[in-house]
This record gives sequence, C-alpha cells and structure tokens, in this order.
Amino acid sequence: MAAFVRNGWNGLAFSLMKKPAGFMVSAFTAVTMAAGILVGTATSTAEARPASVCPPRVDAGVMEEIADVSAPENNRTLQDARDNVTEIAELWGDAGDPRGGFAVVYKEILDTTVPSIERGDYADSQWAEDLALDFVQRYLEGVYAHATDVPVPAPWELYYRTATDCEHSGGRVATSGMSAHLLLDLPAALAAVETPVERWDDFNKYGEVLGAATPNIIREIKADYGTDLTELFSVSIVGDVIGSDRAAGIFFQTVRAVAWISSRALMSPATEDAGEAAMWAEWRASEVVLDTAEAIGIF
Repeated sequence: MAAFVRNGWNGLAFSLMKKPAGFMVSAFTAVTMAAGILVGTATSTAEARPASVCPPRVDAGVMEEIADVSAPENNRTLQDARDNVTEIAELWGDAGDPRGGFAVVYKEILDTTVPSIERGDYADSQWAEDLALDFVQRYLEGVYAHATDVPVPAPWELYYRTATDCEHSGGRVATSGMSAHLLLDLPAALAAVETPVERWDDFNKYGEVLGAATPNIIREIKADYGTDLTELFSVSIVGDVIGSDRAAGIFFQTVRAVAWISSRALMSPATEDAGEAAMWAEWRASEVVLDTAEAIGIF
C-alpha cells in the first residue's frame, strides 16, 4: 500500500502534463485523488475536533487599516503587495482573528517566492514577477472587498463566511483560502499574463519553492490559530514513506499541475467555457473534502 501511494503521488503531476489541455477529467481526478489520500490515510489516527470557542474579531479601526493596505492603488508592485500581505497577516493574526488564516499562509509563500524571483531562479524573471503580482492582487482584491463591505468574489465570500463561523478551526479557514487561490485564482492569473507553454519549467519551480515554505506555514498557523497542518502537507503515509518535505512539494506540485491545465483551457476559445466549469467543480469538490477532513480532526 505504501509503495502504491508513493508512486501514485510521484507520477500524478507528470501524468497530468501528458493530457491535452482540454482534458478536464484528469484535473478533477487529481484534486479528488489527492484529497482522498489525505482523508483516507488520516482517518485511522485522527480524533474528532472538539467544539470550538468563538474566536476574537478585530475592531473597526483595524479593519480600516486592512482596507487601506489592501486597496488596489497600494499594491501596484510585487514588493508593495508582499509588505501589505505581511501587515494583513499580522493585523488579523496577532488578534487570533481567523480571517487572517490565509494571509499567514500567503506571507510565508511570498517570503519564499519573491526572493527566488529576485535571485533570477527562473528563465523568464519578468514573467515570474508578472504572474506573482497578478496572483497576489487577486487575493488582495477579495480582502479589500471584505474590508470595505462590498460584494466579494464567490470563493472568497465562502472563505470569509467560514472564517466568521465559530464552528470552524483556523486550519479549515486557511485551507479554504488555499483551495480558492490555487484552484481558481491561479489558473486565471496564468491566463491573464498570457503564459506560454514554454514557461512550464519555470512554473514547476514554484511548487518546489512552495514546498520549502511549508515548515514556516505550519509553525505560524499553529502559533496564531492553534491548528496543526502537518497532516495536510505530509499526508500521513506519504510523508512517512518519502519524507515530509518531499511530500509537501508533491502536494503543491499536484494542485499547481491542475491549475496549469485549467489555465491552458482558459486561454483557448474552444475550451474556455468547459475549463471554467471544471475549475469551479474542482473547487467545490475540494471544499467538500476539506469539510470532511475537519470533521474527522485532521485540522
């Protein structure tokens, strides 16, 4: 069984790339397979999560600060966006307000990916910067909408609804943000910057970089919200067999491979509608699985 799980994960992202851009069944299967392994391998050891106490909320003054730093005019460069995500993570996170769960995750991701761009780790550094900026702006647009009490994009509306529901853990909130951002925002960002197929190797490096950020993500979420996300990234038996760092990299590579395929569909008029429908189906499926994971005590 261990060998099956190991080989399945190692080959999943690669096998996705062998499918044509419009082959959405592969993308959907990848999401459900990855999540299924997560839930299936953890059910034997996880305990039900105890009833939660309603977490704190920041006051109106702090929300005004968050609105200011998330405003589009204050996030026109990648460095500004990185600084502002850090401030948002601190404003919500220091108070233990669950709405900052994904900001904490994103801070650690940006603290790893931005230096990799500055070092010139990618064959096309301008593309890498353009993608990272478009990507983070999509998150900040949702923050700004929420902070200014205007309609929020649907996946982020669910994120904030989850964050303000006292029954959900900080880990569940953070993973809701990851689901929305990686499965919906990322394909849209890839398409928006007109990513050519030649950028696959550069894009693939992002998954490796994200894997390196995992220990910090786990530490900061646990410190701010008391939730351990280790099982999410190590996936129990997968982490035991191939090492937790490698498992984290595979986790990110798998989801990002799905995002890549979705983006190829969005960029083709012949597959755009089907691709967008598949993206939303993948996101909804991931939310169902994450609800199950929370219910059985994974986070």
